[in-house]
Amino acid sequence: MSCNRFKKRIVTVMAMSLFCSFSFAAQDLDKAAVDKIAAKMEALQIQVTSVTPFVVDGLYEVLTDRGIYYVSKNGQFLVHGNIYDLDNEMENVSEKSLVTLRKNRLKAFEKEMIVYKAAQEKHVITVFTDTSCGYCQKLHSEMADYNKLGITVRYLAFPRGGIKSATYNNMVSIWCADDQKLAMDNAKKRREIAPETCVNTVKEQYELGLFFGVNGTPAIILEDGSLKPGYLPAENLIQLLEKK
Repeated sequence: MSCNRFKKRIVTVMAMSLFCSFSFAAQDLDKAAVDKIAAKMEALQIQVTSVTPFVVDGLYEVLTDRGIYYVSKNGQFLVHGNIYDLDNEMENVSEKSLVTLRKNRLKAFEKEMIVYKAAQEKHVITVFTDTSCGYCQKLHSEMADYNKLGITVRYLAFPRGGIKSATYNNMVSIWCADDQKLAMDNAKKRREIAPETCVNTVKEQYELGLFFGVNGTPAIILEDGSLKPGYLPAENLIQLLEKK
């Protein structure tokens, strides 16, 4: 099988896993109410993949291609954001739903990641990155510090300007380069890199970030599936990882 045909199969499989057809996740749902919710959200170009009862009475948890939303059972009200349990020390209930999803969805992209592996690996993080982002550049400039502490860094692309931006094209060139790490190193140092095209998954990586709730870079996915937005120095990050 040729490399391009293999990559096309990867893209197809991942697209199917990300955007599976709309389904019911519980038998006791009101089908008319769920159909109404799906129709309203898809009118906003939000693709619904599943609807389940939520722990908050009167709300459904709606899984979409842009992450998780909460919708009232009558389909009128939509909540986007985190929901906290005041009776359990402000536990982030929304994050509990997302951590398992993130861990499972990342598995399909492991062969697409650009990996800076620690020689004595203790922890593995996945970073949604943008080559034009200042704090992404700072994180990358300190790669040796992360690796020295046993932290392997895996990159996925998240061009903040979307798939029509110049950064998107730049990141396609990185993922299509013969030496991806060299291209990434040069881009993070604000050096020009040769434009390249190939069958790639940069668009799917960006959409995965949206699904995970990424809205800025760098965005770090920890080993337990939790999301840590923003830059963290190596010393701070290893402390966080050791606690978890």
